[in-house]
Amino acid sequence: MNPKDILKKHLVSREDIANMRVARWFGTHIHHAPIWHLGRRSVAGGVGLGCFLAFIPIPIQMVLAIPACVLLRVNLPVTMASVWITNPITFAPMFIFAFKVGAWLTGQDGQAAALTFEPSFAGLAAMFGDLWWPLSVGCFVCGLSCAAIGNLSVRWAWRFYLIRRWNKRRQSGTA
Repeated sequence: MNPKDILKKHLVSREDIANMRVARWFGTHIHHAPIWHLGRRSVAGGVGLGCFLAFIPIPIQMVLAIPACVLLRVNLPVTMASVWITNPITFAPMFIFAFKVGAWLTGQDGQAAALTFEPSFAGLAAMFGDLWWPLSVGCFVCGLSCAAIGNLSVRWAWRFYLIRRWNKRRQSGTA
């Protein structure tokens, strides 16, 4: 089955996204053809952007996806689907890993182990003061890495599919 057919079958429709309240803020930009195109580069870019946005540690990834897709001209439904690698099940492990990566990169490994949680607003604010820098660095690095891996994986898988289809056509004599 063709990758385009698979994507058309499983992705959200243009009308569903255009009817979202947030999407209305973007007016006619939401109807530009490049953000709906199901080509190799557009889909790979959408996966990469969605993977990067999934590592933003605040729950506005889908809101950020719309203007980012319009600016970068990547597929919007694919980006929206890719953002959901961060979900209620994967949220904690992803951000704990991102924090550990950030703590390692910023040299704050020892400080991260000594963090204590006090169940008050002041305790939460003090803990966030120690967490925000390693978490931000870790989320940025993990987001870039995941975006690159996602983009390249889609490009390679799509290319593999096209080469295999071309070879089959050539062997059957229809090319």
